[in-house]
Amino acid sequence: MTTPPTFPPADPSGAWQQPAGYPPSAPGPVKPSRLRTGLVLGGAATAALVLVGGGVFAYTTLDGGGAQPEAALPDTTIAYVRVDLDPSATQKVNLLRLANRFPDLAKDLDVDLSETADLRELLVDAIAGSGECTVDYAADVEPWLGQRAGFASLPATEDGAEPEPVVVLQVTDEGAARTAIESELGCGDGIEPAQVAFTDGYALITSETLAAADVASAANKAPLADDPLFSADRKALGDAGLVSVWVDVQGAKGLLEDSLAGQGDSEETTAALAELDGVTSVTGALRAGSDHLELAFAVGADEATLTPLEGSGTSLLTGLPDTTLFASAGTVDPAAIDEAWEQLSTLADTFGSSGLDGLEDLGSLGGDDLLDDDWSLSSNPVGTTTLPTVTEAECAALLAQPEYAADFSGLGLTAEEEAEYKRTYDEAFMSSCTGTDLGLGADDLDTDLGTDDLYGDDYLTDDPYGDDLLPSGLGFQETVDELEKSFDIKLPEDLKTLLGEQIVVALDSAGLDDISSVTGPGDVSFGARTIGDKAALEDLLGRIDAILVDAGADKLSSATTEDGLVIASNDDYAAQLAAEGKLGTKPAFTTVVPDAKSASSAMFVDIDAIEKIARANIDALGGDDSWISYVAPLQAFGVSTRVDGGHAVSSVRLSFD
Repeated sequence: MTTPPTFPPADPSGAWQQPAGYPPSAPGPVKPSRLRTGLVLGGAATAALVLVGGGVFAYTTLDGGGAQPEAALPDTTIAYVRVDLDPSATQKVNLLRLANRFPDLAKDLDVDLSETADLRELLVDAIAGSGECTVDYAADVEPWLGQRAGFASLPATEDGAEPEPVVVLQVTDEGAARTAIESELGCGDGIEPAQVAFTDGYALITSETLAAADVASAANKAPLADDPLFSADRKALGDAGLVSVWVDVQGAKGLLEDSLAGQGDSEETTAALAELDGVTSVTGALRAGSDHLELAFAVGADEATLTPLEGSGTSLLTGLPDTTLFASAGTVDPAAIDEAWEQLSTLADTFGSSGLDGLEDLGSLGGDDLLDDDWSLSSNPVGTTTLPTVTEAECAALLAQPEYAADFSGLGLTAEEEAEYKRTYDEAFMSSCTGTDLGLGADDLDTDLGTDDLYGDDYLTDDPYGDDLLPSGLGFQETVDELEKSFDIKLPEDLKTLLGEQIVVALDSAGLDDISSVTGPGDVSFGARTIGDKAALEDLLGRIDAILVDAGADKLSSATTEDGLVIASNDDYAAQLAAEGKLGTKPAFTTVVPDAKSASSAMFVDIDAIEKIARANIDALGGDDSWISYVAPLQAFGVSTRVDGGHAVSSVRLSFD
């Protein structure tokens, strides 16, 4: 494997040094978008799982000793997965204790989950149970199997061939191990002696096309454990926990290119592979703490790839109310919005529609779509293009049926307004039902009811039901131009203003203990806070409010802050979002979002609050509370990502009560 650069770069200038033999990186000081970077990093992580073909891997320093499997593998390794099943390891005990917080889990799985359980036996029994061969763990495996194992992919021995798989097993008795392995524990046709070799306490098992002794010899000369890229990644990841994975992305990218050669791969595939130029490696680990499980990743990449992921100060999550049920925050790269907008435009033009001209109905009077193109009397009586001939009495009887009654509850109308709206609805219904058409077809409902919307939304000036929000048949850019002309909304500029430098969206648990009392959006506390250009944000808010006022609706609930703007579902929650809350000091939060002060993006879910809300509303939810027992042991869920030197480090945590 070509020796990769160390991290940080050895060059005094700090510039990224592309390793010799690797595909060239994009030229010049390119600053990729955050969206594209996210896709690249996600794709790299996916490539890791694909290349190793599954399995488990860990590098734990909590207990044990002796050589690790990476010492028995050569530095040409492309991907490496490993597990450490040391029964005295602290994390193994933590894992079993957490598993036992779920009632009847051990019984349901029919396994031993006590703290003294031998995880090797559980794993061997699970594998043996999936086949037709019976394996006696105590007699056939325990006498020679150590606590560590791994799976690796090495470069193909021939051009165009698949990567070479290698299994690495720690052994305590080489003779017994060879006998068992070559006979496949008595379950197969046997493995050739040349496919098995031993080095430094490990058995190497290879395919028929690769001699195990050659792998052992290469590992002795240049082990993966000493590879600079592997070492830097392991350091960035920190404690590699119970289960870990590592992938040389550039080595994997070369294999992908070779496999696609001559297959007529599209420009999209080529472009996707090019996105990996700035990513060097992916490493990950599964860890078990005393009160949480964590899946961590460290993605090695060049400066151009990592710069858009860098945070802009402490995450806004920390300042939310401690009653927050769900929240997600992130640093926003304007270049990502521009790129996403360009992609959206291309997609819309490809399919020939902006998607906005199809908004034929923004609401309903009783739950039915009002202006679908293919509706009929049976689905909604108002505005039917072709009506049967019926008497007034028959229509009145039809109108009296619950499914055709107008429902204006939850709209915040006065008694007089509701009566007027009901009168208008009833007249429209009777006119259409009896065939005395007042122009209430799907395209001309506004002709006789005027420009006022039944919901008070005067911005639908051509159709009270929202049929003509925008002229039909517009292309994507034409729609954008029409939005600016009609509503003074400039896209994507206003979108970038709204998202700012950093934004958080949040939902509060307050008021959800009785969901039957929720009659409208204002009864639920949700909103967003943006850090950005305060003047531009206030200007955008003013334009949005002007649209709403012109439509006869209320202005948005909002509040200004020193560095931005808050928009919320009600005034009280807007004030809470603008103030400094205490979510960042809540133990449930700090456990699952440990990097909030340096995170470029983060998310938090209060599972305890979800459980409390579910129990309080169990009757409204159907009365079945059996599922709650499965979430009762859980406390919270969190995700965070930060940039640390030459790596993007992500943490996904699930905590327990």
